[in-house]
Amino acid sequence: MCKRLILCMAVFLSGIVTNAQNSEEAKRVLRLSREKCMSIQQGHYEVEHWKKFMMDKDTTITRNTCDFRKLPEDTIYGKAFNRTIESMDKDDNWHVHQLYTGHEYVWIFDTTAVIQSCDQWADKIIAERHNYDFYKPLTDRTCYPIPDEKLMSDSVYTYSLLETPDCYKVDYIKTEPELAGPGMQCIRYEVELWINKKSSLPVQYAIAYDIVVGLDTMCQYDLFKLLSFDTEIDESRLTMESIPASVTQSDYVPYTPPESLAEGTRAPDWALPTLTGDTVRLADLRGKVVLIDFFYKSCAPCCAALPFLQSLHEKYKDKGFVMLGIDPYDDPVKGEMATFLAKRGVTYTVLFSDHDLPKNYHVKGYPNLFFLDRKGNIVKIQIGFSTASEEAIEKQIQEMLNN
Repeated sequence: MCKRLILCMAVFLSGIVTNAQNSEEAKRVLRLSREKCMSIQQGHYEVEHWKKFMMDKDTTITRNTCDFRKLPEDTIYGKAFNRTIESMDKDDNWHVHQLYTGHEYVWIFDTTAVIQSCDQWADKIIAERHNYDFYKPLTDRTCYPIPDEKLMSDSVYTYSLLETPDCYKVDYIKTEPELAGPGMQCIRYEVELWINKKSSLPVQYAIAYDIVVGLDTMCQYDLFKLLSFDTEIDESRLTMESIPASVTQSDYVPYTPPESLAEGTRAPDWALPTLTGDTVRLADLRGKVVLIDFFYKSCAPCCAALPFLQSLHEKYKDKGFVMLGIDPYDDPVKGEMATFLAKRGVTYTVLFSDHDLPKNYHVKGYPNLFFLDRKGNIVKIQIGFSTASEEAIEKQIQEMLNN
């Protein structure tokens, strides 16, 4: 064997050893940090949270202040907490104040506190808890996104470590594609953790996803910066007594959605603009079978429905069928709707309305499909979308076209 080949093999094998050593060192640092975070039972922190949603170009910035105490037996949040979330956008300033005692969940709006009893509203609280993020390494039982031993043994993840004077920077990446939802594929999942050398606390972490939907590749990420942390807390802040006396307390009353429009009644009329500035009037579509899809671009089920609705448009557009999308939320210019639709191959007409039109149609959720006969009467209403409903939707269109 020639000396050059031997030398090249030696360098290659040396690189494997180095990478393996780096990976094991990264896991060692993660284990220490996980052990530290698992030992924390309570605390007060301030965090800056940067977030970019999948469908948006802009990044939102909030500051989160939280007192918490872990509740090992609690199945709703796993911790009592009192926290405030404040927008850092000077043009869109808002704040949210939440309290969870383990027995009550409380929203505080200025001078009003809305109380949900855990005995009565546990399912609803659980269903909505994903909407707001904590600094999870400190507050959650799993210490997410610090991986456990099972995750670190998963061969689909690669680990690497860089060292600074004060911190370790640990990355772990999953690059194998996986289904992320209907019509969505995650092609990259990456976590970056900055761990303080002295305390083993994660002082910053970021989570990024690359998602492919049709011809569009989108990125979503969260970046959390720990501004301060103290294990000492004021226990009274985790009780109902922490609600100021000036705040009026009231029990939660669930929203009662309006009754759906009756099938057989005339669909409310409208005249709406297209992306090109033209106007479409529902009255002008009499004599056609019309399917109206109320949707908006950051609604995952709405996006999942678009390819199927496009296929209906292509199949039946020359047979007396009109497919329409109505978006009551997105700005067609700022939201770059032309690009959004083009990347998803949508060629049927999409219209834009204010919030009043969905109220007139008694829209209860998104997507919301309205099937209109040739006289403009509502034949059927469907809320939501799944691939299992495609056959029934197309069958309904066929029946209406044949009548």
